[in-house]
Amino acid sequence: MLPKSQVHTAIRPLFAACLGVALAVLIAATSGCATPDPVPEPRNDMTPPAPAPAANPYADQEYIERTFQWTYWRFDDITWEWSVRIPTALYEDYSSRPRPPTADYTLYATDDGDIEIIEDLAATLASYADSLELDEYERIHFIAAFAQQIEYAYDIDTKGVDDYGRYPIETLVDQHGDCEDSSILLGKILHTLGYDVVMVLLPDHMALGVREGSKFSGTYYEHNGIRYYYLETTSLAGRIGMVPEEYQGQGAYIYDFSPRPIITHEWTGQRTNDTYEIHVTVENHGQVEVEECSVLAGFYAGEDHFWHRVESESFTLAPGDAVHVTLTLPVPHTADTRLLMYIVQGDKAIASSTSQWFNE
Repeated sequence: MLPKSQVHTAIRPLFAACLGVALAVLIAATSGCATPDPVPEPRNDMTPPAPAPAANPYADQEYIERTFQWTYWRFDDITWEWSVRIPTALYEDYSSRPRPPTADYTLYATDDGDIEIIEDLAATLASYADSLELDEYERIHFIAAFAQQIEYAYDIDTKGVDDYGRYPIETLVDQHGDCEDSSILLGKILHTLGYDVVMVLLPDHMALGVREGSKFSGTYYEHNGIRYYYLETTSLAGRIGMVPEEYQGQGAYIYDFSPRPIITHEWTGQRTNDTYEIHVTVENHGQVEVEECSVLAGFYAGEDHFWHRVESESFTLAPGDAVHVTLTLPVPHTADTRLLMYIVQGDKAIASSTSQWFNE
């Protein structure tokens, strides 16, 4: 029990089995932040009701127990609490999964293996917010405060790599993460509660966008004709529409939470005399099948031009499937070039990469 504070506890057993293409958008900003309406002081009997327990499919298995405590600036004399028991096998499953080379981090938020746990957390946060009789604008901020108070940690310090996307279960067990991890977790919580949210990828940062609502003001992004207002996930100072000073005025890529294929590719190449052979692996990490794809490669010959362009036969990739393609290209008689690689569907590139310049 924390001294000089009121603690609300919701402990419930949890039982679970273990973009379109991102669109580049420009920031449209207005100044100021709406002032929230006053709300009643919290009562002393605000303990959310707990549902009846279900049969436990993880009986006799090991669990990892975690308890989170956080505050909200408008009621800083109250400490809220949520406790969770996460099956060790579920955490180990997520931790062992590969981290594909993609900037679409909705990959980590759309897997449903943790849905029971996330639903419990989301319901707890919503219940606390409702007990305070918050309006929709303030309710979003209250829910965001949970993720904003998770300890910030750089991937290089915790995982030994520059970039490591965490599944929500990993962030809850590790109890720390960076901007991608808090955005993944909060994005899934809000999405589970029915909010229309997107991930906002800036050049060196990630946050969320929340669909325009009453009293929203500040910085927003237009995506598919809808305004999504910036929401910082790593700082309590983050209010809807307020972008940290170091990221203001930057363009962003927007990734929504709609089911779609998430295509990645990796390749190696080797020159033998006058030919260059490349081996490409294309994989679908998303939730939707992608049809009529192909691998297109060639050597750079100026803007929108190729030397020795070659394209593979078309293929279809179901979720979780991969295909391996080998292509052979004649080497152009110039050193001032590099290899360009595209994964295409129809006339649209859905992934791309380039080699270093051959004269380097």
